[in-house]
Amino acid sequence: MILISILLVVGGIIIYLMIPYSPVKKEYWNNIKKFSEEYRLPKDKITEDDLKILPEVLQKYFIKNGYIGIESASAVIFNFKDVDFSMGVGKPTLKIDYMAYDFVKEPTRLALIDSKMYGIPFQGIDMCKDGRGSMKGVVAKHITLFNNSFDIIDSAYLSECLMHPSLALQEKIKYKQIDEYSVEATIEKNGAETSGIFYFNKNYEMTSFVVDKRLCAETNTYEKWSAIAMDYKVINGINVPTKFQAVWNYSSGDFIYFNSTDMKISYQ
Repeated sequence: MILISILLVVGGIIIYLMIPYSPVKKEYWNNIKKFSEEYRLPKDKITEDDLKILPEVLQKYFIKNGYIGIESASAVIFNFKDVDFSMGVGKPTLKIDYMAYDFVKEPTRLALIDSKMYGIPFQGIDMCKDGRGSMKGVVAKHITLFNNSFDIIDSAYLSECLMHPSLALQEKIKYKQIDEYSVEATIEKNGAETSGIFYFNKNYEMTSFVVDKRLCAETNTYEKWSAIAMDYKVINGINVPTKFQAVWNYSSGDFIYFNSTDMKISYQ
């Protein structure tokens, strides 16, 4: 009877871990619903006149890549499937699904990581809000591996702000053009500030965003960090990147820890 009871408990645990329900996912989607309502903005069409407050390189970027005439957005949504995600130098690489919502009205970003570690579900939530960042990771749906917070604006939010004019036109983001193919962007909220440089090719496609100092959770030090966008394709009339990499530019060499070949962008 004891053996049967143990088998029933183990079987129940296995079944629970296999079903789609997850408290982490529920928390994430509840927050998305809340912020989608709180940060909803009226819709309008993006015009060339809207862009005139931006540096010339950004105006050319949005015009040449087909953003004129599209509808304004309250949020920009990034959906990554089957991403190669490394846990760190010399550590295992997982396959993850990753979704992020970047809201326009306030510099707020919510991202959901969904994966498995040795067959056991692993989910995580990254949040950037009110000039603070947080990261939480949960295994087996209920065991918290880490839950950290930082007094910073996540560089990921700023790196994605050119994926729709509504994000780029926020008053909280200031720009300084460096040359014909690069521009510095700085975002500030509640005393927290993040800066980085966008680089463009001769077709005015954004190819990378580079931050000199970003806090690395693995090393607990500030390191150079890059977001790489590539493989541009025209989708629904807009020329957008479909591949994305996140890279730690360590002094010992570059380390690609997030490598996606299937990035999809949508708007809300």
